[in-house]
Formats: sequence, structure tokens, C-alpha cells
Amino acid sequence: MDTAAPRTMIVSGGGSGIGQAIVQLLAARGDHVVICGRRESALLETARSCEAQPGKVVTVVADLAMSGEEDRVVDAAMSIEGRIDAVINNAGRTWPVSFPEWDEDELDHVLQVNLRGPVRLVKAAWSSLVKTRGCVVNLSSLAVLMPFPGNGAYGVSKSALDGFTRAIHVEASESGVRAFSIAPGAVETEMLRTIVDESMLPQNKTMHPDEIAGLVLECLDGHRDAHAGQTLLAAIPGLVTCDPQEAHEALARFHAPDGV
Repeated sequence: MDTAAPRTMIVSGGGSGIGQAIVQLLAARGDHVVICGRRESALLETARSCEAQPGKVVTVVADLAMSGEEDRVVDAAMSIEGRIDAVINNAGRTWPVSFPEWDEDELDHVLQVNLRGPVRLVKAAWSSLVKTRGCVVNLSSLAVLMPFPGNGAYGVSKSALDGFTRAIHVEASESGVRAFSIAPGAVETEMLRTIVDESMLPQNKTMHPDEIAGLVLECLDGHRDAHAGQTLLAAIPGLVTCDPQEAHEALARFHAPDGV
């Protein structure tokens, strides 16, 4: 990634959880960040939390499940320094319904948010990403390997997002744009607590959003280039691997009754 000029990043779903943690880390380093999401109040809260930082945070209320919304986000980013250095696709939607009770219209909406929105956003930013030899980071989920009951549709959509990462890496390799997927395990966020309560998953068995945000920065800064095009499985605190078996075994140990 070209770092000669101030960097401008786009973070979708920047109003809470992992997205907010990413924005705060970027702004603290002096990067400019355009954050988008459907809830204006959440976006403004993130922006306010970064007011003392050297980086600029710009909010855009947008629903990336709707075609055309991505153009407003990209325009806002280009208006800052005339460049886009990274797109971090963090926005996502869960849908806690077990198969075979999936409704096709609802499944379509999950795919709109978790796959088609990221594809449209990266396409809209592509010409600038090529100029800056920038980076795409897609926030996936460990549900691609081991969805718990009721989380299968979410896992399907995130598996497709991982496929998008691989497609960029293989089909656009000459562009210089690097792409990564990050698949976290349980992270203590508002979204997590909409599908599982603390009686089922206590806080000491979850990760802090800052841990995943730090991994995003490693991808942006070139420290994970050996894993470009792959899915980084952040299964438990302190573990990042591309080996599904290692992730499975670590997760089993961590959630065993005497796990640490």
C-alpha cells in the first residue's frame, strides 16, 4: 500500500463493535476514515469518539444492501484526499433460523448485506484502489467452518465472501490490490448478543473487538501479505491461523470445561 500521502479508508458497519474499533485505531494513527451504516446515531457516536485523534472521520448513512448506495460512500471518500487506500467490509447481518426453515427472501437479504454489498463497494472503489495499490479486508466469521444451530445462513453468506477474497487475489492479481478475509470466533459485540446470551457464552470466552481491529491493521500494513487471498481464522484470543483443523482444535480446547 502506498503510504506517501495521508491514507483514506472506507469502513462499512463502522458504528459499533469491530467496525468501531477499526475506525478508532485508524483515526488514532492519522488515517482518514469514511464510515457507513444504516444507523446515523451509531455512526455519529463513533465519529465523536475520534474527535481528539489526528485522523478525520466522515460519516455516510447508507444501506449497502441497496444498489447505488456504494457510490455515495466512495464519493465521500474521494472528496477527502482524492484517493482510497483500503475498503474494509465489516457490515453484516445475522439471521438466526435453522435449515430447512430458511425463507428464500430472507436468505436473499442476508446475501445482499453480506456479499453483494461488499462486491459493489469494492467495484465502486476499484479504480482508486488500483492507483494506490490498496487493500481489501473482508470481515468473515468462524461460522464458515462451524456454524452453531441457527447460524447456517450467516455462515453460507460469509463463505461466499471468502470466495470473493480469493477471486480478487486470483483474478485481479496484476492490479497490485491485496485482499484478505478475517474470520473471527465469538467477539463481544452487540451483534453477538442478539443471537447468544451470557448464560450460553460468557464474556471470558469471547474476544475483544480491538483484537480483530489489530489484525485488520496488520493486513493493511503489509504484515500479513504472505496470507493474501486467504482466510485468517481468529478462532480464540491470541490465535490466528489459516489451518481449519488448528482452529477447530483450539476452539475445542478453549471451550472445554477446563479450557483456558
